[in-house]
Amino acid sequence: MIIFDKSELLRFNREKIKNKNIIARVDFNVVVDRGKILEKFRIKSIKETLDILRLSKRVVLVSHWGEPIKRDKKYSLKSILPQIEKILNIKINFLDDLRAIPKEKFNLFENLRFWPEEKECDLVFAQKLSSLGEIFIHEAFSSSHRRHTSTYLLPKLLPTFYGLNFEKEINLLNKVLKSKGFILILGGAKISTKLPLIKKFIKKARFIILGGGLANTFLKANGFEMGKSLVEKEMLYEVKKIRSENIFVPFDFIVKGKGYLNINQIGENDVIYDIGRKSLVMIFNLIKKAKTIVWNGPLGYVEKETYSRGTLMLAKYLIKLNKLNNHFIVVGGGDTLAFLEKKKLINKFNNISTGGGAMINYLANEKWER
Repeated sequence: MIIFDKSELLRFNREKIKNKNIIARVDFNVVVDRGKILEKFRIKSIKETLDILRLSKRVVLVSHWGEPIKRDKKYSLKSILPQIEKILNIKINFLDDLRAIPKEKFNLFENLRFWPEEKECDLVFAQKLSSLGEIFIHEAFSSSHRRHTSTYLLPKLLPTFYGLNFEKEINLLNKVLKSKGFILILGGAKISTKLPLIKKFIKKARFIILGGGLANTFLKANGFEMGKSLVEKEMLYEVKKIRSENIFVPFDFIVKGKGYLNINQIGENDVIYDIGRKSLVMIFNLIKKAKTIVWNGPLGYVEKETYSRGTLMLAKYLIKLNKLNNHFIVVGGGDTLAFLEKKKLINKFNNISTGGGAMINYLANEKWER
């Protein structure tokens, strides 16, 4: 669970960071396609905090990127640093290991996951990292649910303040928790990551709408043929135990090579890639009555343009509701934000969470993840 309320907020402690050496945990774990950063919002979200940190003596930014199993140039933060500098409009010096000497006001440490000790939550590694600064600033809400060295141990070793965007995200999600009768729209590949949230809100939420691989697994668990579509087989027994009239799953789909098919037409060799138009209309009818709507995860295989229509139509409908000013709409998750940025729609939403798993864990009041 994210520990927030017990720590002081950066906003009220500018004097305490003056002329101090700062280590700041940020999240540059962004979607990159052919060398180009697609997920700029996550980087832009820390700019307000960095502007305040100009008062400090020196800042070392630390982050992870991807899932490298060893030091790999493909995942070196140095390769995307020029784009990060351009997005933030600041000069950043690169540090390739713990022996490198910070030379600029702002410095970026190499991908933390090049060191296995990061994911192992290693105390010795944490102590070495802590030597980079006198004060720790946590501005990586989207990684704050991980029990890793930089997110879990550093706040225990150094005086810690939360960044301005971190604070905004917590306040945003607290507003969701106080809402009554809201609707959750959950998409993406794996139902396992979102099962805690489903279980917690199965009675509190007005509806929980499932899409993508989540819907496939739910339907398979309830006896429907899913063909060769994405399904988490190891979750079928657990999902089968869930029973509620508040859960909505699609009943028509776009199937590779066949177009639109209803649920009872899916064959053993079929592959579902997107939600169908009839299910979308039903979803629109459900969410237009809700005051609060939380959306996390795409409804189809959005990596392929052909199968992104359902997610795009949902985004445009939520934007339409957003303009009415009588709906509180929160969107979050890396894949969702990357899609909205690609379609140049992200600025149409007022309430955005950079967190995917962190957002879900906070709402579900879950403990730290490995």
